[in-house]
Amino acid sequence: MLITLSTQELFAAALDQTELKTHLRWNINAKKEQINITKKGSTVKIKTLDPEFFEELSSEILKVTKKDKYHADIKLLKAQTSGEPYTVQIDLRDDSIELFTFYKEDQAQYILDYWINEDIVETKKASLAAKPKITKLKPEPVKVKKVEAPKKPKAVDALTQNKTDRFKIINAKNIMKANSKEEYRDFRYGASFVWDYTAFTPGLDQDLDLNVKGPDFLYPLTNRENIEDKKEAHMQLSINFFNKAQWGLMTRSIKLYEEKYQKDINHSLNEYMKAVSMIKNTIKSKIDPAYIQKLNEEGDPLPTNDYSKKGIQAAARNILSNIIAEADNYEMNQAILRYLIQFSRNEKDHINSLEYAKKLYVKASEAFDDDMIIYSSKVILNSLANLKQLNKIEEFLQNKAVIRVLSKQEGLAYRGFIHLQNDDTKQIISEFIAAKKSLASPVHPAILFNTAEAYFREAKYSEAIKLFDEFLAEYSFYPKGSEARLRIALAYDLSGAKIAEVLRLYKDAINKSSDLAVRFEAKLRYVGLRAIRKVDLKAEDKETIVFINATKSEKKQIDDKHRKLLWLVRMRAMINSGEFDEALAYLTTLPLDSIKLIEKRVFEADGAEIVLGIIQKAYLNSDYSRAVKVWELYKEKYEQKVAGNPYMSFIVSDSFLKLGLIKSHERSIQYLMSLKNNRVRAFPRWVTPHKIISIEDYIVELKINKMIADNKYRDLASFLDSNKKNPNINYKFYNGLVSFKLKKYNDSVVQFENLLISPNTNNKLTPEQNLTMFEAYLESLYQTADGQKFRKNASALINDLRLGMSASVKPLLERAEYLYIESLAGDAKPNYSLLAQKTNEFMLENKNSNFKPRVSYLRGVSLVNNNSKEEGREILNSLLNDKDVPEYIKGLARSELSTLIIEEKKI
Repeated sequence: MLITLSTQELFAAALDQTELKTHLRWNINAKKEQINITKKGSTVKIKTLDPEFFEELSSEILKVTKKDKYHADIKLLKAQTSGEPYTVQIDLRDDSIELFTFYKEDQAQYILDYWINEDIVETKKASLAAKPKITKLKPEPVKVKKVEAPKKPKAVDALTQNKTDRFKIINAKNIMKANSKEEYRDFRYGASFVWDYTAFTPGLDQDLDLNVKGPDFLYPLTNRENIEDKKEAHMQLSINFFNKAQWGLMTRSIKLYEEKYQKDINHSLNEYMKAVSMIKNTIKSKIDPAYIQKLNEEGDPLPTNDYSKKGIQAAARNILSNIIAEADNYEMNQAILRYLIQFSRNEKDHINSLEYAKKLYVKASEAFDDDMIIYSSKVILNSLANLKQLNKIEEFLQNKAVIRVLSKQEGLAYRGFIHLQNDDTKQIISEFIAAKKSLASPVHPAILFNTAEAYFREAKYSEAIKLFDEFLAEYSFYPKGSEARLRIALAYDLSGAKIAEVLRLYKDAINKSSDLAVRFEAKLRYVGLRAIRKVDLKAEDKETIVFINATKSEKKQIDDKHRKLLWLVRMRAMINSGEFDEALAYLTTLPLDSIKLIEKRVFEADGAEIVLGIIQKAYLNSDYSRAVKVWELYKEKYEQKVAGNPYMSFIVSDSFLKLGLIKSHERSIQYLMSLKNNRVRAFPRWVTPHKIISIEDYIVELKINKMIADNKYRDLASFLDSNKKNPNINYKFYNGLVSFKLKKYNDSVVQFENLLISPNTNNKLTPEQNLTMFEAYLESLYQTADGQKFRKNASALINDLRLGMSASVKPLLERAEYLYIESLAGDAKPNYSLLAQKTNEFMLENKNSNFKPRVSYLRGVSLVNNNSKEEGREILNSLLNDKDVPEYIKGLARSELSTLIIEEKKI
């Protein structure tokens, strides 16, 4: 909003030149930071980054008379690439001219005083007559010439300017093309839906690899000491069979022992051997070699065929669970619980892992085993985190025993997890800042990620980027690394970093993300920046739109968040490519009633701009019936659900007027007037208006168009005179049109040529108005200028019309070429050779022209006078025999033929 307000102030540029007795003064209206003035040698440069201000200042410079006493030359240098300044270069007469500048804060004016240093003049008299050497600059500067009003109405030869500067707008596509100062739109115009990432759950390292190890790895069996005892000897035998993996013999030995001694003190150990033997007997998976390297269609490895007996493993775990309840051996219980915890974690069975961890915590506490207290505490916290039991985590963290054994980073990591889960971002940041100096490197990954995410949600992007970078430096292999990469790119984007850097970061997120959902989101955001926010699309930009098509593997990961972002990006890609009809068809198929109201409003606002794009295209192509039809169909569905757009109301009202629907036209004006006190649309603005003026000025334009429609040109002349101080109205065009209608052709030519020299950049003519202007200008010039001058300007106009050839331009081009031929024929001494050439070209290109009889006559005359008498005579005779040729043309043909006969008789 602040940018918009400040931009509006930039358009008040004005230059006033005053020649005093001692010096020359320039007063330039501008904000202090708006321009930069420098002088080096005999060159003064006024630089600005704002193109609109530059255009206005250039227009003001055109109005002042260059003082040769001070200035040798004035040049306007337009920026060739984004970010370069626009420059007014003033070449001083010589180095005797001094410049003093200062700024008046109260009047918002720059003062430029040009003084002549008399000391230098006296010592360098020879330099007075010499012009300073002008260095050729790139881009090629355009010299500024003063266009002075003549004492008598006389046509100004504006068409002698550079050809490319003559007629910039002659078709609808040129008008609809965005004329933005920025190469890229802001973030709101791209993939603008942003959501929170889930908190990083503090991780837990794998305690035991169950693919190759069983509980005996943690609690290996030891040999019995007193083998003299029969029980001990029998137990040693079973242990020997166990160690040699002779499971059958071991089982028979245990069975004999139980039959002989029943459930004695060694019962738990025997059950342990049974369970472990069952696990170790099934621990190795038999893998079918055919599946080892086989890949599925998405390129992911297929799971290997596992033939292990899961039922036996389940039975073994039941035996182990029973041992915990009856055995007093802490070391055995610890090993069994660690095994069961790891198994539950592998299966993501957080409930069982929590229960086993609690049992281990109690037994470890009784045994004063700090290592196992720490391990079980971490398992409890991890399980509670995965179960989203935030209150239980907080309660457990307050346990004194936990506080004693758990590291500060671990505790801070879990508190941060709780805060982020509760969206208490300020608290997590506060605790991180308090503990920051005491955190040893490497910092816990959960602390880094969750604090970075909190900073991101608080829009503190530089702090977020720093922590996400630190996270990737240490823990890029974690699954959350994909999210960290995309968050960095998004943070750079939101903080307004250089586009090239942001695009590189998005591509980095795409290429390095193992998380398919994150990769797809990164692709959408890349397309949102490259193919939607970019104003002037190139072919290579449009090619990136294909990224929004998810792969088969990505489709499985897409959720509602990604789906809504995909809808938005796809629709906006159509809008930015100018495919408004396709965008509207796509929008109407979206299930918007199923999404949040705030998200729905985004689609509706874009829908209003889509409708505007369709209406504008129809309006600029003079298809006024389509313009009002689209308005009536969609105004309630989209336009009236968001803030109003005065430009939309203007073109709809003018379309009603062009169709002669006066009541609808008047209703539209009333609605336009009502927008003065209502909220008007500032975002989104996908469609560039051809008239960027105020509501009051739109109403003035409509009043003018109404007078034109009613042919009230004398009333219009008075109205224009009473409102001539308004700089936003195209008075040069309307005054030129009034003068033409009132047959004041000299004044008409002057007005139109002044318009061609300095068009109103905020109030462009429509293609229809352009054609009207060119037609009136051509006719007025034909009526006032001598033949040579008319043909010079008409030739320039014809060349430009051919460059913008369209069905609407064809009649004007035909008329221009006809008048050119008439001008040739009207010379005192016609160039019959050129006349023969032009009439032949006209006849070939305009076979059904209404001017054909007249042009045929002139062709016959030109051939007769160009030593082609027989061909000329044949054409003239054909005119006499054609019933569709007007009588006055036939009369001219008879006269020419008679003269030809008389001359031949004389011969």
